[in-house]
Amino acid sequence: MTNEGENPQQPNGEETPNDQNGNNEEPLEQDLGQAAEDEFTREFLVSTEEEEEGFYRMRGELGGFEMLIPKDALISDLLHAIENQKGETLIYTMNNDLEKKQHDVQVMYMGQYPEGTEHNYLNVFKREMGFDGDFSYTEINDLEAHYGSLEYVDDYGPVIKYFGYLFSKEKDQAISFVFGAFCQGEEECVIDLEEESKLAEKIMNSIRLK
Repeated sequence: MTNEGENPQQPNGEETPNDQNGNNEEPLEQDLGQAAEDEFTREFLVSTEEEEEGFYRMRGELGGFEMLIPKDALISDLLHAIENQKGETLIYTMNNDLEKKQHDVQVMYMGQYPEGTEHNYLNVFKREMGFDGDFSYTEINDLEAHYGSLEYVDDYGPVIKYFGYLFSKEKDQAISFVFGAFCQGEEECVIDLEEESKLAEKIMNSIRLK
């Protein structure tokens, strides 16, 4: 039994760690986010250390591409497919229940495509997106990126799509990228074009082909 004002000691006479720190609270567990906690999604993460705040780096199963993935995004095994060990399709989703909106990101990776057919792929991609404008062009990570965006309203509210087709400068590799932001069900929400475009660009600009 200790006298009043004395610190309790361990049997060896040393002070307990909690007494040294001046509190008895347990250390807080790190919030890894759903991407690291979900078994299937975690298989795609390069590391469970955030590359930058709020984002991990992920790698496709074929090893052909890498990109950022928000820490609370999820990949469903139903939304992932490998084709002939040369192509890979993957979709990850993020739900923001507080703001009543959802995001999804879809990529389609081609490990090899016929040389000189870039223009054909871009035309098909443009039709799939329902886009009748001209693509913008930039170069990122040794990739030639053709991209655009759409803003419209569907039965549930505002929708923003940001999309791009990226071709490797060095190899006959390519990847398409489609980012969508929309309201959850019939709940009202705010979809801001500038804000969502910044997020979409950040993710698209992180893509690297291996």
